[in-house]
Order: sequence, then structure tokens, then C-alpha cells
Amino acid sequence: MSATQVINIARREFIAKVRSKWFIIGTLLVPFFMSMWVFIPNLLARADVEQLRIVVADVGTGSGSQIADRLREIDDFTLEITAVRSLTKSQAAVARTSLQQQIVDESLDGYLLLEPDDELGIRGRYYARATGNIVIISALERAVRRVALEDYLQGSGLQSERVNALVSWDLEAITVSAEGEEEGGFRRAYMSTVVLAMLLYMTVLIGGQQMGNSIIEEKSTRLIELILGAVTSTEFISGKILGVLAASLLQLAIWVLLSVLVGLFVLPALAVGAAMQGTDLMEFLDPTLLFYFAVLYLLGYTFYSVIYAAAASTCTSSEELQQIAFPLVMPMVLSLMFVFYAITNPATLATRLISLFPPTTPLVMLARINVLRPPLWEIWLGILLLLAATVALVWVAAKMFRFTLLMSGKRPSLSAVVRLIRAA
Repeated sequence: MSATQVINIARREFIAKVRSKWFIIGTLLVPFFMSMWVFIPNLLARADVEQLRIVVADVGTGSGSQIADRLREIDDFTLEITAVRSLTKSQAAVARTSLQQQIVDESLDGYLLLEPDDELGIRGRYYARATGNIVIISALERAVRRVALEDYLQGSGLQSERVNALVSWDLEAITVSAEGEEEGGFRRAYMSTVVLAMLLYMTVLIGGQQMGNSIIEEKSTRLIELILGAVTSTEFISGKILGVLAASLLQLAIWVLLSVLVGLFVLPALAVGAAMQGTDLMEFLDPTLLFYFAVLYLLGYTFYSVIYAAAASTCTSSEELQQIAFPLVMPMVLSLMFVFYAITNPATLATRLISLFPPTTPLVMLARINVLRPPLWEIWLGILLLLAATVALVWVAAKMFRFTLLMSGKRPSLSAVVRLIRAA
């Protein structure tokens, strides 16, 4: 195999790929979709109301004024308590009818109904035009719960603030390793693994489909016969894969650069910056983590791209490739399911074996590196096995392409493909 020929084909494939509109679109769209993981949760955590006008209707609890005071302390959104009404049970029905009419007339946004409860002490119900905003509901709920807890603890000598703190207390998990102690291991493991999974899935779907369509198009024209007159099938497939990998490396570099710029300059200037206070960006930009991330991403991308190339060599049209697209990415979908097991059980024998299985190595090995870093030899064994499997797939794809080049009509069966490879 001539390295010069491989490089020439790789250069041709790289230039064709980076000049395509789909490469530019994919480079821009992937960061956009990934940013949604940051922006959407923060948008959902905002009330986005100019002013919420509510009435506190107290039916015999005697805590209406206290709860109204707690509601006025809410700073997540602008809340106006238009009135605090103390009602008897006989007055409640008439008052509720009047309040409902005000809501319908839009002179009132809602009302908080407080009633005695044998078990809770105070039970609150919120009636409004819009009841789907979880930020508003949670704020009202906290105010009612706090007053109910204070009433329950009154005279006991216990501090309601301390009880609230104990109820909402979370156990902090700190990872201990040879490098020292580190907080937030699960969050980093989860986020970085999800990012890798999304990158792999989206880029394989885009890049793999493009490579497959390119091979099918070249098979259907006389151009491929001219090319294979000058190079071997192994050189041709190797060059195409190397060109795609170089384009992917460029794309990954652009994404990392955009991520750093957004994290350093854009997020602090937006509302989500306040929500991310206390988050150490370098926690996600650890050089060792980025190195393994890049290696596993590139090898994983190459592995699945070769699978697409091998499958495309047996197809005679893009429609046939689309029919078998889902089985091609099924191993990656299954590996994503294994990731969640690996995060919670990083040291079990099953996790170690799954992380060394080439189709699942990119995601599962990264999860292990994040949660409980395995021995160095084990990490590189997984990388080498993945690399060896990729090289073997390149050889298989080249042989399949060589024997299926002149095939037309119906796509060959799996048994026929196996016979062709054995004959090679």
C-alpha cells in the first residue's frame, strides 16, 4: 500500500468534505444543539412573568398574613399580594366564585387557598389561569411549607431554619485518587459522557451518511473505475477514512474553541451566568480529560465511519443505505445504555469487560476515566483494541468494496458478503 496514494486520496476527501455545505451546517448546528443542554434548563428555571397578582384566601388557618409575608420575600419573580382575606367555611364558596371571575376577567392572576389539615396543619391550593410554571408553584409551596413548619415547631424549642436545612441537606461526594481529592465527580462524568455521546451520535449520522452516499455515488459512476485503475481498494478506502478523520479533527477543534469562548465570555454575560456561579469551568477542561476525550472521540468516530463505509460498499443506492442505517448505530445506542451502569458501578468486572469491547469503548471507557480512573494499562489496552478493530474493519471494508464494486441490482446478502471476505 502506497502512503503517497493514501495521502492524495485523503487530501481530496478532506477538501471535498470541508467545502461542502453540510460540513459548515454541521459545524454550526452541533454546538447549537449542545448549548441547549445549558440554556433550556435555565430557561425552564425562570418564571418570566412581569408581575404576578394573587390573593391569599385563608379559610380558618390563621396563618394567611404570615404566608403573605413569606410570599413577599420571593425574589425569583415580581409578586404582588393584592389582598389577604380571612374567611369562614360558609364565606369560602362565595369568595371563591368572586375570585374565579376576577381571574377570568384578567384583573387577577390567581389566588392561594389555605385550609386546615389534620396531617399537614396547613394545606395550600393554587388557582390560576396558568399553573404550568414550576418556578412559581415551587416558590408558593416553599412559603406555605415554611409557615406550616414554624407553626408545628412553635413552643418546641426547635429552630425551623435548622429543620429546613436538615430536610434539604445533600450528602457531598468527593472522589479520592492519587491526584488528591476532587468534588463533583458524578456531574463531570455525566456531562462529559453525554457530550461525547451526542457528538458521536450526531457526527456519525451526518459524517457516516455522507461517506456512505459518497461511496455509493462513486460506485454508480465511471469515476471510481478510473480511480481504482491507479490505486488499490485498500488505498482508496484508507484515504477516504483518513480524509474524513482529518475533517472531523478540524471540526472537533472548532467545537472545543467555541466551547471555551462561550464558557469564558458568553455565559457570564447572560442570565445563565448567575445560575452557573460556583461551577469551575476548568473542571470540564481538565487537560487529561480533554486528551482522552479527543482520542476516544476520534477513534470512535473512525470506527463507526468505517462501519458505514463497509455497509455502503454493499449498497447500490442511498435508499438501501438508509434502510440499514439504524442497525449500524445500534452498538453506539447500546453503549450509551451501558454508560449509566458504568458510572454507578465503575469497578465491576462487567464494566471492565464492556469498556474493553471496541464498539462500547469510546463511551464506557470515558465514563470510567471520569468516575474511577482505571489503571493506565487498562485505558491504553482499550484504546489499542479499538484501534486494532478499526484497522481490521478498514481491511474488511476494502475487500468488500473490491468485490462489490461491479455489483448492481439487489444488495448482496450477509452470507454472500462473508463468502466474499473469506475468498479475499
